[in-house]
Amino acid sequence: VKSAPGDNRTLDFGPTPSFTKTTPKMACLGAPVLPMRTQQTFRSKVHKSLAVKSAPGAVASCRSTTKAFSDVQLVISGCNGLALALGRFVFLPVIREKTAMQGPGVQNGESHFAAGDARSEEAASVFATNDPAGFTIVDLFAWGSIGHAVGYVALATASFQELQGTF
Repeated sequence: VKSAPGDNRTLDFGPTPSFTKTTPKMACLGAPVLPMRTQQTFRSKVHKSLAVKSAPGAVASCRSTTKAFSDVQLVISGCNGLALALGRFVFLPVIREKTAMQGPGVQNGESHFAAGDARSEEAASVFATNDPAGFTIVDLFAWGSIGHAVGYVALATASFQELQGTF
């Protein structure tokens, strides 16, 4: 390649890159190829530690068993049932008794509803129930969520204890 008209010097830029053949370098950017990872990743370590090694010449069995209820389902269901039973039979009567002792809100000796505040009346649709003790959908959701939380804490604690033995 000549640098200017009338100049007899030539500039050499090396061989012309070929884009038809794949090279380890990106020809347009000149970026080097990064070396392959030589260290094990966390996933490969876990996979390797959990892999079952069979004896040489043994045929690997691909049999899997299914269970109607796993341990996780039993723990969550048990904690839910326990929390709902405690809420319905132990804590609900105590809560209703405390609420009845407190009574409705009062202003100037009258209840808020009697004083003219129409919005202070209890929403009957939310608290309507066929349960003799008055266990409502709000109670069900509250005690069910408490049961789920206790179940997940129990599972996490058991899982953490299992991991402590592997390290």
